[in-house]
Amino acid sequence: MIRELLEATPAPPASTDVDALLYAFDVMRDARQKILDAMTGPVVVSSDDRALAEALVARDAAWTEALARAQLAVGQQRMGTKQLRRYAPADARDL
Repeated sequence: MIRELLEATPAPPASTDVDALLYAFDVMRDARQKILDAMTGPVVVSSDDRALAEALVARDAAWTEALARAQLAVGQQRMGTKQLRRYAPADARDL
């Protein structure tokens, strides 16, 4: 099961395109959810699976970091847009 989760968890895309990142995350999340839904009983990680589990944790951390960067980028873009509207002519503010 750990191997299946690892295979369903690719590294996040290197692109800075937030939409591409979110799409890839949705695909990955859905694939992982199918694996988790099929589970029965507790998961036992053998010593042979420990390296796979560590790799899975590392990929999860990469996704967390990529999503946090995307959230920051969107926030910065929204703040920039808000500041631009402040200086726009009154008739252009509602666009």
